[in-house]
This record gives sequence, structure tokens and C-alpha cells, in this order.
Amino acid sequence: MSDEAEKMNLLMPCMECFRELGYPTSEFALLEFRDDGRYEICCSRGHRSVTVLQQQKFEILFDIGANAILDGYYREAVSSFTSSLERFYEFCIKVLCRKRGIKSDVFSMAWKKVSNQSERQLGAFLFLWASEFGEVPDLLSSKNAGFRNNVIHKGKIPTKEESLEYGNTVLAIIRPKISQLKSVCDDQIREVTFEHIRDCSSHGEGEVPGGTMCANTIVSLTTAEERHNSQTLEEALARLLERRDIVTSTESITKV
Repeated sequence: MSDEAEKMNLLMPCMECFRELGYPTSEFALLEFRDDGRYEICCSRGHRSVTVLQQQKFEILFDIGANAILDGYYREAVSSFTSSLERFYEFCIKVLCRKRGIKSDVFSMAWKKVSNQSERQLGAFLFLWASEFGEVPDLLSSKNAGFRNNVIHKGKIPTKEESLEYGNTVLAIIRPKISQLKSVCDDQIREVTFEHIRDCSSHGEGEVPGGTMCANTIVSLTTAEERHNSQTLEEALARLLERRDIVTSTESITKV
């Protein structure tokens, strides 16, 4: 297995093999994350399949940031953690609007008005959260926001320790809010997730159908295990390294 393969982030099975044989094979494709959440592979049996990843973008972006730290790209890690937090705010806005009966087409039209303005998105999140929970949510401190701006807008090159500290700060913001949101909006979270899968699953002409897959991400809407949801970024990185070692050392995992 090449060094390039070591940096791949996603193991994807062939869904057609699973359907045909009735059980998963030991053959996986090693893939990089995609923006559209759609992954097409062709296995050694000749099956072409498209698999949609269930995870929301904020879950994927945080994992990308974690992998960036492992690869020594600390500035990119800070950028990905920041994007993860912003997309988490978007997800919360979507879920809370859904609970208020706002239809998806109306939400989409409203979102277009603020899609390029992060401050307006933050304002929408603040007031929707306060309306639902009767409290002002914790956000990045002025110090952390200044650090973020210096990295993203002023070209600051952070150290590994700074990127880890910032990642742990973002974790401490997102994780409690996931639990709080699930406590009152579990149905709406499922609806938004199914809508995401549906949108990603739309087939083009002549395209093969596929299935869905749920990945084990560091910040997770689906994992209820307390040990997973309380681990630090450093602990999560150690597990990512273990997974990389398994991928590179296990002969039964084949790069398609």
C-alpha cells in the first residue's frame, strides 16, 4: 500500500457485492471525501455502485481537519475545524426551522440570502437557539475568534499545539449542542438527514443505483456511545492513526 493510500480517509465496500452475496466482502475502496457525498466504485467483480454517505458536512469537515493535523497541515486543520463549526450552525438552523414548520423550499430561498454571509448565519443561529432553548449558546471566545481570523485571513501559520487547542474548543462547542438538539428535535434531525440522503441520491441518466453508508466520525449525530462522544481530539487522533495502520497492514483490504 502506498503512502498516498495511507492518507485516504474513507473505506467504502461494494454494495452490489453485498446484495448479490448476502454478506459483505473483504474488498474495500480507499477514497477521499467528496463535497457531494456520493462515492462511485467498481470492484474486482465488475460491479459499479454509488454509495451515499449519511454524515452531514460538519461531521466530515471535522474529520478532514483531524486528518490534516496527522499529515502536518495545521493551518488547513484550523480552516476545516472552522468550516465544521459554521456548517454545524447551518445544520442547527435547518433543524430548528423544520421544527417550526418551515418547508424546505422556503428555507432554501431564505438561505440563499445569507449563504455568503457568515455573520448573518451566526445571527440566525443565535436567535433560533435562544428561542428554542431559552438561553444564549456558547460560541467561540474573542480570543479563539481572533486566532481563527489570524489564521484564515491574515496568513498566520499555527503550531500543532495551537491547532489541537482550537480543535478541542470546537469539539466543546459542537458536542453538547448535538445532545441538546437531539433531546428536542430528534424527528427533525432524521427528516433533515433523509432529505440530505435523498438529494445526494438523485441519479443521472444511465447511472447505477446504490445504497447508503454511515461512517464513524469524531463529531457524530449517530454515535450514542459516551466514550466516543467524550474523547479529546488527541484521543481521536490516536484512533485515526490506528485505523490508518490497519488499512496499510491488512492484506484483505484491497485498494480498488
